[in-house]
Amino acid sequence: MRGLAFRDQLTGLFSRHYLTDYLEQKMRETGDESHIVLALCDIDDFKAINDVRGHQSGDIAIVCIADILDDLAGNHPVIRWGGEELLIVLSSMPEHEALRLCNRMREEVAAYRIDDGAGEFSCTLTFGLSSFDPGLTFAENFVLVDRALYHGKETGKNRCTFAQPEASSEQR
Repeated sequence: MRGLAFRDQLTGLFSRHYLTDYLEQKMRETGDESHIVLALCDIDDFKAINDVRGHQSGDIAIVCIADILDDLAGNHPVIRWGGEELLIVLSSMPEHEALRLCNRMREEVAAYRIDDGAGEFSCTLTFGLSSFDPGLTFAENFVLVDRALYHGKETGKNRCTFAQPEASSEQR
């Protein structure tokens, strides 16, 4: 029963409850010994998929993208944060490697053709990334990664953007 509470019903990925109940404590325990990067991604123009193709097509897109990210993430947990947002916790990974991995994920998703039974379509992702600061709460860390994601959305989508220390972001 407990395992079901930590899994998203649509994708089978970890749910938000997994992160808030277990992962935050694990991240605190690792401290500075294990560098952690949070990567939050959002499916670009997802509302248009639901509006034009229908919610079933949107669900198919989420499942396909979740499978791609989960496969490429290896042992790093991929969490369905909500709607079309997915959070990946990249532990023991320097920023440049996290950026490289997220760009690979972004490129793989953009190249993948999703078949919803009525035809094929593709999606793109925008990623926000931020190094986890153990001196901040998870909520404060999340604000940084969320700001980086939305900066990427505002500056063209289909990109990876790292959070900057003064809460501004720029593409790397």
